[in-house]
This record gives sequence, C-alpha cells and structure tokens, in this order.
Amino acid sequence: MPAGRQPTLEGLYNQYSGMLFSYILQFIPDQVEAGELLVDVFAWLAPELERGIDPTSSIYCWLQVEARKIVLAYLRKKGDGQPAEQGWRDGAHKTYYFSLLKDASPEHRWVFRELFIHGRDRDYVAGRSGKDPAYVSRLLQECLLLIRKNLG
Repeated sequence: MPAGRQPTLEGLYNQYSGMLFSYILQFIPDQVEAGELLVDVFAWLAPELERGIDPTSSIYCWLQVEARKIVLAYLRKKGDGQPAEQGWRDGAHKTYYFSLLKDASPEHRWVFRELFIHGRDRDYVAGRSGKDPAYVSRLLQECLLLIRKNLG
C-alpha cells in the first residue's frame, strides 16, 4: 500500500482474505460457515477502516484482532440464539476469552493476552518471556485448542 493512501475494503479483502480465512478455520472448521463469516467480518469492519488502520501497526494484525472478536462473539451468540453481530465490540470479549482459558496455565494465559488481546508480535512476546518463538507459537496453538474445546 503506497504511503499516505487509505486502503479500500476491496483491496484489503483481496490482500488479506486468504490469511483471515485460514485463521477463522481454526475456530470454525466448516469451510462454508467460515467463508460466510469471513464476508461478514469485512462487512462489519468496513465502517472501522479509518479508526482501525494505524500507519505504525500491521494492517493484518488489526484485521486479525478484530476478526477474532467477531468470530468469538459469533460463536457465543450462535450458542445462545442471539444475533451474532451484537456484543462483539462491548469489551466483554476479554472476560469471555479468559473464561475459555480458565484451565490454562498462567504462562498460556499471558501469551494469549499478549498476542491476541494486546496484538503483540510473536517475536516480541518470545523476547519478553525469554523463550524462543517456536515455544510461544506452541503455547498459542495450545490456547486455541483449549478455546475450541471449551466452545464445544
């Protein structure tokens, strides 16, 4: 993206939809349902483009953080029959995430918080923890598996 230009929704979709689709599949293994949610993610984020895109941060990181909020809210609302688009911006997502990680170790919860809640880079988290990036990735994958188990 050239400096000084705001990306368009279509441009973001073309560039990042494949990566976000793979990410959504970690939570929703059904490809058709995940594909429908991917379209919803971009539709829900369209009004947020100016607010969300900061030239000093990664666009993909922002998209992933926002998509995660939407996916988890979708799954939560799907489970209790409420419309999925309500509640994903209400701040309750942090409490909800950690309720899904109640059985995780403090180290797992810290890694999850740093990577997903605060959007930190994996290498940064690895450096802060004194562990290598592969170890941090493993902890994150274990967190995602635990979240998936607790959603079911």
